[in-house]
Amino acid sequence: MIMEYVIFFLMLGVGLLAFIFHKMGKKPKDVPTMGYSKLESPIERRLYTALVLNGYCVQTQVKCGPYRIDLVIGRLAIECDGKASHSFPSQKAHDRKKDAYLRKQGFKVMRISGSSIVNRMPQVLKRVKTQLN
Repeated sequence: MIMEYVIFFLMLGVGLLAFIFHKMGKKPKDVPTMGYSKLESPIERRLYTALVLNGYCVQTQVKCGPYRIDLVIGRLAIECDGKASHSFPSQKAHDRKKDAYLRKQGFKVMRISGSSIVNRMPQVLKRVKTQLN
């Protein structure tokens, strides 16, 4: 009898894991496909999805001179900064140069850390709303 329970819960666990792995990496059904495929990182996809589900019209990987902007809403340029690639002094200098260029082109620039996107999405969405007003 105990062995039957063990097998049952083992099969249930395997089924649940299979479902989770099947869904990983797929975009939510309510998110438009057009810009989603251009996104380059999980944090960009997570923020894009949250913004679209909150009613924003978001463009992805927008070319501006020699640069590409991760996400754009109107004249708000949103850069998603992962710790791995945006913590080096050379990358920070590049980011400052890019921000200055984008501001000269009429954009408001907003940099959001990957940890904020993952751990504090409500506050991130509030900041975006504030920047757009």
